[in-house]
Amino acid sequence: MRLPLRRCLWVGLPLVMVLVGWGWWRAVVAERETRRELVELRARRVELENTNRELARQVEALKSEREARARAAREMLDVARPDEVLVVLPRATPTRGAK
Repeated sequence: MRLPLRRCLWVGLPLVMVLVGWGWWRAVVAERETRRELVELRARRVELENTNRELARQVEALKSEREARARAAREMLDVARPDEVLVVLPRATPTRGAK
């Protein structure tokens, strides 16, 4: 038995429209997610650029300033000059129930 053309159109056309609408909606959702991710990545890039600039500044200071090298060495060794006060704080330990 062959279905009449009109019956095929009445069944097929709404089905095609539903599939096209569903595909369009998935594309809209994917585009929104991509835009959100792009905003996050741009913010992260700015953060990393700022960190890079600060680290480059610190490297230059360590290369050229004697006091900066001495301060870095004291911090690494946990020592103090005679006129400095060194404060050592214990590491925080997690308590039960803390997340």
